[in-house]
Order: sequence, then C-alpha cells, then structure tokens
Amino acid sequence: MIPNYYACSACQEVFKFEFRDAVYYISDQTLPRDGRVAGTDLIDVPVRPGWCKDCGAVCLVEDIAPVRAFENAYGAVRAGGHVEYPFESAHMSTQKAQDSLAVYLRWRMGRRREARALCCGRANYQLLDVAQPLLKHQECEFGFVEPRITIGGYNGPGPGVYRAANIPIYSGEGELLGRLTWRDRGSDTWAVDPAAYPTVAET
Repeated sequence: MIPNYYACSACQEVFKFEFRDAVYYISDQTLPRDGRVAGTDLIDVPVRPGWCKDCGAVCLVEDIAPVRAFENAYGAVRAGGHVEYPFESAHMSTQKAQDSLAVYLRWRMGRRREARALCCGRANYQLLDVAQPLLKHQECEFGFVEPRITIGGYNGPGPGVYRAANIPIYSGEGELLGRLTWRDRGSDTWAVDPAAYPTVAET
C-alpha cells in the first residue's frame, strides 16, 4: 500500500506525493496525433514509495520484478489462484485476471530500462517501503521521514469526469508522455495533455 504521505517523526513536516496514480500506454512509445488514448491501451504502473535524491522529494518509483515473477503470476491465475503483484486479483474473474496478466507479461518481456523515479525519470532514489529505510530529515536534528496512512472513502464516477484527472501517462519504458485529463465514459477514451520529464541542467 502506498502511504497517503510522509512526515518527519520529530518536527512533523509533511512530504506529499505529487501524484499517487500512474499508467503505462502500451500501444506505442508515442501518443496518437489526436491526443486521445483508449482505456484498453492503459495499464496501471506497479509502484513503490521512494525518496528521489535528485528532486529532494517523496515520489513513486516503478516496481519492476523479474520476468519470472510475471510468469509465475500468470500460471497462478490460470490455475484459479490469486496474486497481489503486479495487481490485486482477488476480486477479479479468473479470465479477467488472466487477460490482464498476459498484457503485463508482454510489457515486462519487452521492458529494457531499469526502474525509474516517476517524478524525473532518473534512478537516484531510495525506496521507503523496506524494513528500515531510516531516511534522516536533513532539516531536523532528530527526525526521520516516516509513512502516514489515513482511511477514507470515495463514491463517484472516478477520475476525469467532474474534474481533470492529471494522471501521468508513461511509455512502456517509463518515459513521461503526458497527463490524462478528461475521460469520455461512452467511448472509454482519455484526452491527454503532452508532457515530458524536466530537463537536467548542464554542469
């Protein structure tokens, strides 16, 4: 589970995620010219919480397990079992879970780049969901950055209907392509505002 936010254990300074959801566009490495993508061409990015050392911020990091993990998950759902990675399948039909895992397996077999911090696309990060991350809050003498989880509910049509969703969309290699904004529920398509990772200043 991704925490709602992180906070310093001593001074209580809060560190929020810029975003908590992200998707891969699996149809191509570039967006269509009309700026719309089909919902069937999107899959959720498996993520872990991290601290980006370049951005100095809490962020989502791609969670890319070995191909064998995807093969084992595919075999498990084919046998009628449930998996928790790359998604939670307990409330899905066996066929739906199998079809979804087949998509993830094809993506993983084609993936070449290492996992990235999704804030900037670089790999200079520290994972925060390990047993003892002990991330020292640099501005506080005694504090460490710790997760905070709150419980809440939502009952509505989902993102992109009443307001722009602004969900980052990435290529299968983790390159930022844009942000999902408005969803047409009738056609199950999304409008996308193009975007790219911030450029790295020359030193």
